[in-house]
Amino acid sequence: MRKKYLLITCMLMIGAVGLMACGKKSPSSEVSTEATTAEPEETTASEEVSTVATEETEATTEAGKTTTEATIADKKDEKKKPVSATGVYNGFGDSNSVEVKMSNGEYKTFIIEDEKVMDALNDMEPGTKISFTYGALEGQANMQILSVKKK
Repeated sequence: MRKKYLLITCMLMIGAVGLMACGKKSPSSEVSTEATTAEPEETTASEEVSTVATEETEATTEAGKTTTEATIADKKDEKKKPVSATGVYNGFGDSNSVEVKMSNGEYKTFIIEDEKVMDALNDMEPGTKISFTYGALEGQANMQILSVKKK
């Protein structure tokens, strides 16, 4: 009797999870529906600029869903002057990338190729405030951290 009860309970749980997963709309479909059905509201100039920038980076797939295309760096981007920034180190995402909460509150993922930078970050605890320089890496969408130190 207990086995039947467990079997029935498991089947109901699997069914409930399956129904919940199938019933959700994807975030991109909700945005596109709202954009086409909502009445125009007053917008500031900064909102209009951000809308234009978003539209330029979106592409439509065969299924009709919109996706954002990442910009891949080339040799010309790699030769540009490195950028200095500050933020909070949040830890490694995988063996060669880290997440940093930038000073403006935005989260960014950076690639680590230099062993000295990797060792320095391995010695830091997540939540450490850092100052660093970063630049483009050919063939990658994410920037590369070139130097780092505790702030």
